[in-house]
Amino acid sequence: MSIKEKLQRQVQFFHPEKKYSFLRGGFSSSAHAALFGLREQFYNSMKETFSNRVNDAAKELCADSDYVRAIKCLPLKTQAKIVVLGDSLTDDSQSWFSIIERSFAIIRPEDNIRFINLAVSGDTTTQLLGSVIPAAQLKADLYFSFSGTNDARIQGGSRYKPCTSIDEVERNLASVIDFSKHQTHAPWVWLTPVGVDPARVEKHDFFKPLMASWCNVHINKVADIVNRKAENVIDLRSHFTDLDNSHLLDNDGLHWSIDGHQLAAKIIIAQLVNILS
Repeated sequence: MSIKEKLQRQVQFFHPEKKYSFLRGGFSSSAHAALFGLREQFYNSMKETFSNRVNDAAKELCADSDYVRAIKCLPLKTQAKIVVLGDSLTDDSQSWFSIIERSFAIIRPEDNIRFINLAVSGDTTTQLLGSVIPAAQLKADLYFSFSGTNDARIQGGSRYKPCTSIDEVERNLASVIDFSKHQTHAPWVWLTPVGVDPARVEKHDFFKPLMASWCNVHINKVADIVNRKAENVIDLRSHFTDLDNSHLLDNDGLHWSIDGHQLAAKIIIAQLVNILS
């Protein structure tokens, strides 16, 4: 992996404004660029590349009459707020959430619906216990939660345990679900993790120094817990099968390609109509 590729990856998945907004310059692109050791112009150019991919993916989906009809049918009021919690599969600069946001801007621009992405790369269901509090304080009209992949992360080699035991994942999700029911007054939609391509993960330069791998069996167990514990669930697993060398994954075998994010956006919108109706 070249230095440029590493920098692009960092800018794609790590967003200083989420972690360091309390600092002076927390929302300044020049300050963010400096954190990555980049000139502001080059940093903004990278971000524009991701934004253009999101725009192209959204425009393609908006050529689908069923997709357009579904977005128009969603019972979301003018200036509604939609909040999402999760990990890098949502924190990604070209995520499914960004594609849906752009789709609303194309199809329902007059509604000025606000999308707030609180997902943080690397987070597990343990971090959800803290993230759910600022999410609730936003008093959103709709919440998404998409976590669990990183709970299956193993570091140091296959002889060691995943980051979070299944028992702890279950208790984490039970706590967050309970909090969401008692501290928010809007529907929550829970997405299931889908798995990875272990061979690509193992070979990727970004993960080698971290000695990081992911266990698909563990991910599937987490998804089963989400299905069992949560009320409104969109199970993505049947749409992300046979992930070995799949075009739905990025070349790291963990994150989704723009095709994967586009597919997820389409599935989520289609099923959201039934959940909210």
